[in-house]
This record gives sequence, C-alpha cells and structure tokens, in this order.
Amino acid sequence: MRWTILLLILFFKKDIFSQTYNYYFGNLHAHTAFSDGNKDSVISGVGRPDGSYAYAKLSNNFDFLGISEHNHYSSNHNPGFKQPLYQVGLNMANTANQDGVFLALFGMEYGVSSQYNGHIVIYGFNQLLGWETSAPGVTGTNYDIFNAKTDYDGVFKKVKNNPASFAYLAHPDFSDYTTDGTYSTALSNTPYNATYDSAIVGMPLRSGLATSTMTNYNDYSTGNYFNYYKRLLYLGYHLGIGYDHDNHYTNFGRSNGGRLVILAPTLSRASLFTAMKDMHFYGSDDSNAKIDFNMNGNMMGSIITGSVYPVFSVIHNDPDGEQADTIKIWKGHKNSGGLWASIVHLSNGNNTTTFTDTNILPNIEYYYFAEIRQADGQWIMTSPIWYSASAPLSVIERKDEFVFNYFPNPVSKKLNISMDQCDDYKISILDLAGRIVLEKTIFEQKTEIDIGAIEAGIYSLVIKTGNFAVSKKLVVE
Repeated sequence: MRWTILLLILFFKKDIFSQTYNYYFGNLHAHTAFSDGNKDSVISGVGRPDGSYAYAKLSNNFDFLGISEHNHYSSNHNPGFKQPLYQVGLNMANTANQDGVFLALFGMEYGVSSQYNGHIVIYGFNQLLGWETSAPGVTGTNYDIFNAKTDYDGVFKKVKNNPASFAYLAHPDFSDYTTDGTYSTALSNTPYNATYDSAIVGMPLRSGLATSTMTNYNDYSTGNYFNYYKRLLYLGYHLGIGYDHDNHYTNFGRSNGGRLVILAPTLSRASLFTAMKDMHFYGSDDSNAKIDFNMNGNMMGSIITGSVYPVFSVIHNDPDGEQADTIKIWKGHKNSGGLWASIVHLSNGNNTTTFTDTNILPNIEYYYFAEIRQADGQWIMTSPIWYSASAPLSVIERKDEFVFNYFPNPVSKKLNISMDQCDDYKISILDLAGRIVLEKTIFEQKTEIDIGAIEAGIYSLVIKTGNFAVSKKLVVE
C-alpha cells in the first residue's frame, strides 16, 4: 500500500512540474489608419494603433492583437504607409502591451495583392522592408531595408536570417509568391524550399471579411484556404494553420468570432513568438473552443521520430457546451500524390476520439492534422503533427504507456474520460497533499464522473492499469 501511494504521488509531482499550456485567442492580421485601416475613424474616434489596442482589449475572448500595416505608400490610405510610422507603431505596441493581461504586437504586411505577388504578414522585424524610393512627406526612402517589390525569394531569406522574426502567409492564392512573375514559379507550384520553410510558420483557414463594418461577432467569411494548406503540406512544408480578420474598420475582435488560437505556457510576447514558430496553434470559427490534438502526448506542431505506430488523440472542449458533430484526422506525406491528404479516421457525435495508425512505412515523414465541425457548423482546423518512424515498427504495449482524454478542464460538475481501448482501470483524484479524494474502478472505454462534491482547487487525475499509471492535472472550479 505504501509503494502504491508513493507511486501515485510521484506521478502527481511529475504532472505539477511539467509544462502546462494554456489557450489564448486573438488575431495577427489587422490595419489602422497608419495605412488603410480605421476607415470609420471619423465616427469611431479611433485612428491609430494605440486606440486600436485599447478597443481590442475589450473584445470578447480576445487575448492579443497584432497590427500588420502595409509596408508601402502607393497613394494616401491605399495603403498609404510611411516609413517613420513604423517605429511609432512599434513604440505604441510596446506601451499598450501587458504580458499576462493583453498582448499588443506591431509588424508589417509585405507585398502587393496583384497576380503573381501576394501578401506576407511579418513580425519580429524592427525595421521596415520595402522598395519605394520616395513617399510624400518622407525624407529619403520609404523603407529601412531594401527588398524589391516582387522579390519574394529575398523576403523569405531575410526572415529566415532574422531569428527574431517569422512570416505568416496572408490570404494566399495558388499564383502568389513567384520568383519571376509567372504562374509556374509560384510557391505552390515549385519544389520544396528549405529556406522558405524556415521562414514560414503558417497561414489562415479563413481571412476577413476585410471590409466588414460589423461589431456583433457574426460577419464571417464564407471562403477558406484549406486546399492551399493541403498543397503546401504535400510539397513538404512545415506550417500551421490559424485564422485572420484582416480588419480595415474599427472592429478588432468583433467582426466575427473566429480566432487564431495559440497554445502557450503564459500570455507573453515571448511565449507567443515561440508558439508561432513551433506551430502550436490552430484556426477556429468558434471564439473559445479548446482543442487538444496530440500524438503520444506530443502536441500539434511537433516533429517527431520513433519506432512505434503513432497513437493520436483529439479533445474538443467548448466552455459554452457546444458539441462536436464530426472529428476527422487527415494524413499525407510529401509528394504523396492523389488529393494531397486523405481522411484516415472519422468520429461522429463525440467530443473525443483516439486513432492508432498501423498503415505507415519506415523512413517516411507523415503529417497528420485534425478537422472538427461543431454541431452548429462552425469549423476548426489544427496545425499538423509530423511523424517519421524507423523499422521495425511496433505497437505501444499497454504495460509501458496508454492514452486517455478528459474534458472539460477546468471542470465543475461532470468529468468525461475516454481511453484508447477497453481494460481494467482504476481512476483516482488526488489533492495537493497526495490524498485520494475520489476513486473509481471501471472496465470500459468511456466513463463520466460526478465531481460536484469536490472542493475547488488543483488536483491530479491518475488512471492506473496493470502496473502503469498516467497522471494529468485537473482543475476543479
């Protein structure tokens, strides 16, 4: 008995001191009157980044706003950006930023939207990239660092060579980001480029509506960039998928409820930049849905090697009580042909699902991502997990490891738990002192536990089968 209690406490302590990731909701693609945004500034009274951050901070389910002004002038408010404003914008973001409360970021949207060109949202550059030799009211050039207007190769190389920065493709088209102004040299039509892969961290599932004036959270774009996402994954790129608003009016966070959702240990700029570079993010029509997509405990965005068949789990947890109608797991590999990626697992009417892929070959890097449709039709897409296996492949033995999902967390009344297969399980909830406050034994794959009698606080959920136990953090509120 003494050793059993010690084992449970050890697992509990491992859980407490392991990295905990939280969910943060926001948008990194927006404009103010510094370029062609805040078009309603006469009515709203907001025309600069500082006022825009203050507005966004009060939006529902909105933890961060990135303002990415166009990087060139062209004509007044079309887009109308001037080089001296770049440092002003960075300073306003620094003043407005409150780590732990609300994140304010300032960057640029490089490029033009004409055919064979395209826009790239860039953060982490303290100097403006551009090509204009002059602009009204600007002394000298309208840039700090020169990059030719259509030189997307140069842009990606500059981002790659700046460790503090990242590039995020904005409303991408299959003819965008060319090297010589022809369709055949567009990013989506040319072979994989490792330098570009190092620069690009993601792209949106949806973008806009850019010219929406609505503030009721319901003005959704009906378009999407899902096929472009699959195409770049097929080419071999390692990139995640998010969500953009591309605001041009004063409705930051309120034009619709869609969110870029970042998984990070803290709400800080440093954590956000790390999460973006590690592709720990997803795109969601829903404003607060929390998605856990992992492989053997490795979260979305992970690039993994191993010698076992991968086990994937998906948890859809919506604090509003909305249910998942379908959960799909997609799979593909570089230059796999066909439809670029295919559905290998489908779950209907469940908020959790588990899938083991035994149909893989060694020394091939596969990618997997999850797609969730809620019962109300809202759409959620995760960044991938990449997995390469070496021969010989084996199934994870239950004596060494098993997988379980649980939701919601935090929980106040009913806790749902699902395992990857039926077995004898002993479920325990321990308090901070290692005392067991609830215990249950089952032989089934799913169960529901009433925790209404447990006091609010932090606990450890420990599930044991055979001689092995897995512990995870549980918050009761």
